[in-house]
This record gives sequence, structure tokens and C-alpha cells, in this order.
Amino acid sequence: MTAGVTGLAIAHGLQKAGIPFKIFDHEPNASARPREWTMGLHWALPLLKSLLPDKLASRLSEAYVDSSLDWTQSPLDRMRMYNGLTGDIMKDIPIKGQIVRVSRRKLRTFLTEGTDVKYGHSLTDIHYNADNTITAIFANGATETGSLVVGADGPRSAVRGLLLSEEEASVKPLENVIHTNITFCPQEKEKALFLRSAHPAWSICLHPDLFCMLSVQDTPAEDPTTWSFQLVSGWLGSCSSFPTSSSRITELKRRGNLLCEPFKSAFDCLDGNLDCRYEELSCWETKEWDCQNGRVALAGDAAHAMPPHRGQGLNHAIQDAYNLVDILTKHYAPGSTSSDLSSELQSYANEVSIRGAEEVRLTKQNAYMVLDWKLLEQSPVFKHALDRSPVVDKKEEKEVETAQNEVTAMAGA
Repeated sequence: MTAGVTGLAIAHGLQKAGIPFKIFDHEPNASARPREWTMGLHWALPLLKSLLPDKLASRLSEAYVDSSLDWTQSPLDRMRMYNGLTGDIMKDIPIKGQIVRVSRRKLRTFLTEGTDVKYGHSLTDIHYNADNTITAIFANGATETGSLVVGADGPRSAVRGLLLSEEEASVKPLENVIHTNITFCPQEKEKALFLRSAHPAWSICLHPDLFCMLSVQDTPAEDPTTWSFQLVSGWLGSCSSFPTSSSRITELKRRGNLLCEPFKSAFDCLDGNLDCRYEELSCWETKEWDCQNGRVALAGDAAHAMPPHRGQGLNHAIQDAYNLVDILTKHYAPGSTSSDLSSELQSYANEVSIRGAEEVRLTKQNAYMVLDWKLLEQSPVFKHALDRSPVVDKKEEKEVETAQNEVTAMAGA
């Protein structure tokens, strides 16, 4: 396992059950990842808490973007979407269950507490041994033998690459989607307070020329001058049209200037010297893998890489962690009559392949639809917010089918 959120959640669950494990991560240390963003944790929140020891679960709010907020109260219990042309609220959808927004970096750091991560280990190969064990081989010359390797190593998973052919394991890019993710600090009290006037934590702004999500990134103190924000933007087009960071910032500010407030002001805060990159969005539509007689499993982004437009990636990753820990806990429990771990892990792979592939397809479709003004009101997120399994009636199925044909045309343009 790697020391991302999925691997660490599994580690805590195994530790709670008294099952030995080791975590290996290819990065040199815990702070090696410079990029930062926020993530929505909603239907899987109870599952994550159940994996953690009670003392850690009671402190989970330390990873929230703002631990002082009461996330059970309106408007924090709903998904709010604004019309960027008029400033009106287009949708204000209650979330089923509780939703919180977490800092990726804070959550990852929080979950490393009580674990021993072996950094600087890049997986290069795995060997299947005659005694039904498995040996992981790392680029630094280290090896580790055990009964199970869990590939929770991200969207370009090395474990997945060793399980499947190159073609089967490769992620597929989302063509013609421009996507940016920027973290910034306004450093002025009035500006910071104004940016939270649309919603205390996060909201979405929809416009014919721009999709935008504005979220609080971190509130290290009550002083608003210390607050940071995440600004996600997207539209349909060619990334090659804006080859430099300065040209990207210029285009972002041009499009952002078309929006209603306070979103317009968020773009005004962007410094021309910021390192702005157009991120390559990609997905891997889950395929069932051979668990190699109960010796290999995938979880998280390694099992279902998807774009962020429906806010489901983290939640499905936690579901994977919960299911996998449940299987191993029952198998190794004292007095357990479960003896066929290979069959159980293959059933896990089958369930993940069905659930993961369905969500990847839905999220990919949604990614294109929210960027098209004609289609956005038919998009899954617009109609169903963050529901885990949207219920689609026959009329809606026809609408989605029509929209999907347009989406496919856009993707192949």
C-alpha cells in the first residue's frame, strides 16, 4: 500500500483488527507532494470513521477545511450552484447524510498518525512464490514478502500495470477538457470574507464560458488574512492554445471576469506570477483483475481513476478500504471458518469492477456535460447532487442518452 488516503485508511483498519501490514510509498517523504486541493467526504464519512481508532475518529475534524463549522446546518448540508450570468442560485440540493470538506494534505498527514511509512520505495516488480506468498521488489533494491499486495498507488498504479497488459492498465485522457486547480491566499480580511459570502465552505458557479468551483482550502486561524482558497475552473477547448503559465492566467482572468460575484473577485485575486498548469484529466474504467490466488488487490484511484466533477473519487476509495478490511478481518478473526481468501478477494475485485466502472462512466459523462451550457441541467450532478447511486427514470434515461451522444461527439472532436 502507499501512504495516500486509501492506503492509510486500510492500514488503520488492519491495525484496529490486529492484522500486520507494511506501507511503502514511492515519494521521499510525507511532504513531497507540492500540489494541494480539497475533497468532499459525504456518503463514505461513516465508513472512514469506522476504520479509524476511536481517539483518531473523534479528531477527524482536524482535517476539515474549517473545523469550526457545523457541517450539519444549512447551507453546509447542501450543494449550491450559482448561475454565473445572473448571480441567482440555480440549485440548492440537500445532501443525503452529512458532507464535510477536507484538505487533501491535512487528511493525509492526519492519517499517518500511528503508522510507519517506508518512504522512497518505488515498486518495479512482484513475484508470485510457490508457497502462495508474494514478493514486492523496489527500485532501491529492497524486497518484501507477504501474503497480499494492495495496490492503492494512485491513478497510474504500478501494481495495476503489473497485473494487466499495458493497454488494459493505461488511463485514458479526457479529450478537449481544460481544467485548472489553483490555491491562493487573498491576504486581505475583506476579500477573504467576501469570497465566503456565496457559501461558508464551497459552491459552484456555472456559466456558458466557464465552470467554476470556489472552496475554502484552509483556515489555520480565525484571522481571515491567513485563509487560503481553492479555485477550480474548466471549459471545453484545446490546452495547446495557452502554452505558458502567464497566458493561462490571462485567459482564466478573462473568463472569470464574466462571472457574478463573489466568483469574479476570486479570479481577480490570481497573481500573474502564479504557476498555472492545465491539468491532464484522465480515467480508468475499472476492469476486473485476477487476484492471483488471493495475493493482489486494487483500491482507490488504482481501481477506478476518475475526474473530480461528481465528487465521488474519495468516497469510493473509502468504500474499497472498508470492504477490503472487512474481508481480511473476518478471514483472520479467531475461530473464523472462512478459508477461501482467494475467492473472497476475487468477489471483491468483481464488486469493485462493477461499482467502479459505473461511477467512472457517469463521472466522465458529467465532466463534459457541466462544461456545456446546453447540457448541464441534464448532468448527473445537477440533477442528483452527490448521490451515490442516482435513480434515473425512463424519461431521464432518454435525456441522458441524447446528451451522451453529444458528449461522445465532443470527446472525439
